[in-house]
Amino acid sequence: MLILDVPPQRLSRTSFMQAALRQALRSNCRFPMGAILTQGNRVLASAPNKKRNSPMIDYRHSTFHAEEAVLRRVSNTEGATIYVARVNARRQPAMAKPCGRCQQAMLQAGVRRVFYTSHTGVVQGMVLLQDPM
Repeated sequence: MLILDVPPQRLSRTSFMQAALRQALRSNCRFPMGAILTQGNRVLASAPNKKRNSPMIDYRHSTFHAEEAVLRRVSNTEGATIYVARVNARRQPAMAKPCGRCQQAMLQAGVRRVFYTSHTGVVQGMVLLQDPM
């Protein structure tokens, strides 16, 4: 029997990503995505992406992105981490890198780290930094 010594940080990251995948499965959008906002080992908010209005009314803003939905639920997100996941039609992880608009919203809200699923199922990460102007 093989026993692995996994650091607690790794276990929590895995469980947060699993929770984001569960949120994505709750979505009824064409591209199901879910997000979990955390600070330390606490979950601050979770949400799937949601339909906002008919694409025929406003095709550019027909959904609330999952990242936007979790940011709306919490007032203090300074230094938080967000986990974003997407599932494809076969219910497997797919590319979930946040769009530019969501990255900007997360940066303004004080979120510093983002972890997201890739098309290969591997979790990718990025650090959000302010542009020095």
